[in-house]
Amino acid sequence: MLVPAILLIPMLFLIFVVPGISPGIDLTGGNVIIVRSQQELTESGILSALEGFDLPELRISTITSPTGYGAWIQYSKNPLISNAEEVIAQAEANLENETESIGLSKQVISSLGGEDKEYDNAKLALLDAQDILASYKEGFSTSLQTALTDELGLGVDVEFQKREISPTLGEASLQGIINISIIGFILIIIVIFIAFRQVVPSAAIIQAMIFDVVAGLAGMALLNIPLSLTTLPALLMLVGYSVDTDIMLTSRMLKERSGTPGERATTSMKTGLTMTGTTLAALVAMILISYFYQIEVIYHISAILFFGLIGDVIATWLMNAPILLWFVERKR
Repeated sequence: MLVPAILLIPMLFLIFVVPGISPGIDLTGGNVIIVRSQQELTESGILSALEGFDLPELRISTITSPTGYGAWIQYSKNPLISNAEEVIAQAEANLENETESIGLSKQVISSLGGEDKEYDNAKLALLDAQDILASYKEGFSTSLQTALTDELGLGVDVEFQKREISPTLGEASLQGIINISIIGFILIIIVIFIAFRQVVPSAAIIQAMIFDVVAGLAGMALLNIPLSLTTLPALLMLVGYSVDTDIMLTSRMLKERSGTPGERATTSMKTGLTMTGTTLAALVAMILISYFYQIEVIYHISAILFFGLIGDVIATWLMNAPILLWFVERKR
């Protein structure tokens, strides 16, 4: 039982200290550009190409596979664009006040380099402001892509994919996921206590579940996988898988009467390792295929589950099983 206790320290260090886990744009808001090319992509080369754009909170990660090269460029929203969007929202909310709405729309048009002209209709001024903002964002994105293509010599075979999340939507998503996770944990704990009605076995299942999630988070930190709307469900899947194996072990140890506690634990371990082994084999295949073909979502999910299931083997058979053996034998 010392093994999981000792492993917990470096895992927590990886999660909270170095390298740590960063939130993705799904939760913070911002922009991400995904680049795929047959030419090599390096972090230093991308930084050099984007030097003149002054992108806030810029983060770059690259991947190399037999099928080509890829890069993920993440940055917070341009302050000028964020401010323009806020002012446009105010102008739209104040359409009934013609003078104020027109003034706000003209403020956006002026800040984005549009033509200064007079308006008699607030809706027309708002439409012009929205059009200029859309043109500015499109031009900014095109300039980024052109700079990357020219500076890195990517040629015509390069592919770009762009995603944009507003900070408000990201904040709402984060709060929703926190609420769902808390409710899920509470319900799981209630079901466990109702099923076994004993403190020690129930507490052992809960601490094994927490260890699995910590192992998945440590894997995220090692592989620089951000916390996002894609990775959080993978962590919740780990909770379900952990409870699955631990409830199987606990049920056999407490409710079966055939054989000694050691024999029941051994039989449970054979079943549990078979279950986990087949899942790990499937996850290895998913990791390899998604890495070679640069399928980001599947790679993130399968990598988190892989680390979490390694943690599940440790937590279930080196921590939960010894606790149950001690508990059952002491009870006898």
